[in-house]
Amino acid sequence: MKVNLAISSLIPALFMLGCTSSPPVLHATRTLINKPVEPINQNSVPLEFIQLIQNKPVGYQGVSNGVAFTLGKQYTSALGEQCQELFLKQQGQNIAKTRQAMCKNSQTNQWVLAPQIIDNKNNSISFGV
Repeated sequence: MKVNLAISSLIPALFMLGCTSSPPVLHATRTLINKPVEPINQNSVPLEFIQLIQNKPVGYQGVSNGVAFTLGKQYTSALGEQCQELFLKQQGQNIAKTRQAMCKNSQTNQWVLAPQIIDNKNNSISFGV
C-alpha cells in the first residue's frame, strides 16, 4: 500500500519535471520562399522614391511616377530584413489599392519590391523602372 502511494505521488512529479525543461532552439536553414528579394532587377525601388518617403510617418500619402501610394507599417521580415508596407494605386484609375511590401536587401543595401506570395495577375503597378 505504501509502495503504491509512493509511486502514485512520484508520477505527477515526473510529469512536472518534463515540463520544466526548455525546448531546443531551432534556427532556419532554408528560406520559406524562393528568392524572397532579388538584387538589382526590375523590382528595385528608385532612389528618388526612397528619399521621398524617408522619415515619413505611417499613413503618409503621396504620388511618384503616376502611382499614388500610402505608407504602411515598418517591420522586420523573417529573414531579418527591414521592410515597409505600401498601398499602391495607379493614379486616375478607380481600382482598389494593391498591398505591396518593399524590403531592404541586407547584402546589396538596396530597396526592392518583395514578390507577392499570392500572385495577382491583374497587378501592373510599378514605379516606372
